[in-house]
Amino acid sequence: MHRELELDADACRVVDAPQARAETRAWASGPKGIHAVPMDEALRLYRQRSGAEAKEEGEGEAAAAVVWIDVVSPGDAEAVFLRDTLRFHPLAVEDCIRGRQRPKVDRYPGYFFMVLYAARIDAAPPGGRTTLALNELHVFLGERFVVTVHDRRVHEVSEVVARWRSAPGRLHDTGTLAHALLDAVVDAYFPVLDHFSERVEAMEDAMLADRSEADHMQGMLALRRELTIFRRVVAPQRDVLTTLLRRDIPFLRPELVPYIQDVQDHVMRVTEEIDGMRELLASAVDAYLSSASNRLNHTMRVMAAWSIILMAMAWIAGVYGMNFRVMPETQWRYGYAWALGFMLAVGGSLWVFFRRWRWI
Repeated sequence: MHRELELDADACRVVDAPQARAETRAWASGPKGIHAVPMDEALRLYRQRSGAEAKEEGEGEAAAAVVWIDVVSPGDAEAVFLRDTLRFHPLAVEDCIRGRQRPKVDRYPGYFFMVLYAARIDAAPPGGRTTLALNELHVFLGERFVVTVHDRRVHEVSEVVARWRSAPGRLHDTGTLAHALLDAVVDAYFPVLDHFSERVEAMEDAMLADRSEADHMQGMLALRRELTIFRRVVAPQRDVLTTLLRRDIPFLRPELVPYIQDVQDHVMRVTEEIDGMRELLASAVDAYLSSASNRLNHTMRVMAAWSIILMAMAWIAGVYGMNFRVMPETQWRYGYAWALGFMLAVGGSLWVFFRRWRWI
């Protein structure tokens, strides 16, 4: 169902949002335009979606009406409503209630069932964290009805309903409504894509700044994980659109095919850009690890060079520190100065040697 990806410097977690209050709304087309209707009226129009049934009851005009039922935050009561009242397949209803489904399209007698994902970037509150919200959207499409089921309010659904009400002549059947909904969902991916693109650029700039290795690696790996999650819900929707184009769908008129193909092209573009950013981050991670390895090698060489220098000087000091009675330099007046000078000479010679080899 609804998921929020919490993004911060310390963690990257996918969490379930708290359950909201269930709500069911309905709209229907009529001679005077598109209007919100009570649920009883919506159910009456829904049951008369078959022209043959309407003619038997003298309701030919009602049969031509398109009804849209929107179920928000479904629970047990809404599951019964979808399964027993609207008579949708129990497997499809179970997918709606349980959520966490892969984007797909299934065909059932008289209707199609689609799973989509709407995405948005929630503005971070003062001192808070930016969140990527993934809203699982379930759509039942029939000849004269659209039923949407989602866990939270989805802006794209409200947007398409508003367009339907303002221009009923353009969105006059379920095929055009399905395209409008798909187009709105996919168009909302581009602001999310821009958000990730800006973060990738900022991450590249941060690699040149004076920051610790932990900050770099944590940020880049978290960003790669977020892109992977985003791609996981975007890429399969190409197959959904391909299925819509290949199957014989009665309410998907031939003139809508180019528009569906355009939406498919947008999904492919988003997927390719996500892959490009992931590859860019992978290259950045490899470059950073290589740079860190080079810095470590340089540090180890410097430490090894100084260890050799100090070890040589310590060896001389150790020789002259032995407590033997017969040592010529111990009775010499300048023996102390000689020992110090000898240590400095050996240490200086080694320093020049390592400096020439660029170890220091």
